[in-house]
Amino acid sequence: MALRLGLLALLAAIAAAPARAADPLVERAVRALARDPSVKVRTQAALVLAQRGSREALPALMHAVAADDEPAVRIAAAAALARIGDVAAREPLDAAARADPDDAVRAAAKKSLADLLAASGRAVALEEPQGHGGDAAARGALKEALARHLRRQGFAVVPAGDPAGYRLKPAVLSVEVSRGGGRIAVAVKASVVAVDSQGRMAAMVEGGARLRAAHGAEKQLAARALDAAAGTLSEDLAARLR
Repeated sequence: MALRLGLLALLAAIAAAPARAADPLVERAVRALARDPSVKVRTQAALVLAQRGSREALPALMHAVAADDEPAVRIAAAAALARIGDVAAREPLDAAARADPDDAVRAAAKKSLADLLAASGRAVALEEPQGHGGDAAARGALKEALARHLRRQGFAVVPAGDPAGYRLKPAVLSVEVSRGGGRIAVAVKASVVAVDSQGRMAAMVEGGARLRAAHGAEKQLAARALDAAAGTLSEDLAARLR
């Protein structure tokens, strides 16, 4: 009992101490979360890591959310992940929200996931593309390409109905096809409007691409041009949504 009280006192001291790089106190809390047999100590360790806000604790907290035997520890770890605010925690929180055997853990993980995504500027909800250019296939190709390029830029792309730091409203502005000299040319233009969590426009970017190829490849060429435009749009968004 004295040992447990001593560990709890140590963890309380960790919470009160100022954070710094390569914090040895964080390392001790991480070890306590991973190894200590006491539910109280592991729960307190997760709370301490939340207060410290240290990203080096992410692997231990994500493992605790997924694998700790005690619901109280999993709940504390979920809250800590939301507090730290790194979108790398999205997948384990989503898994816990959907599949944890404990109702309270599922609810806590769902709330933590919503808080995490709403607060993170790197989490973007990608809506269905609009615009009068092209057809449904073109709009689908733009959305798929945007999701891929945005992830390459470090964004977490979530469904349109999920909480996020920004909502992205893409549009296919034009798809123009011309033929001549045994060749086909496709020129596309697209745009994305980014709206923040307060409903304010945070950025509006436009991009386009023009490609030429042999006859008979119109759809494939349009998809490639939209992919190139999506790459430009994603780069511009990454620069503006910092």
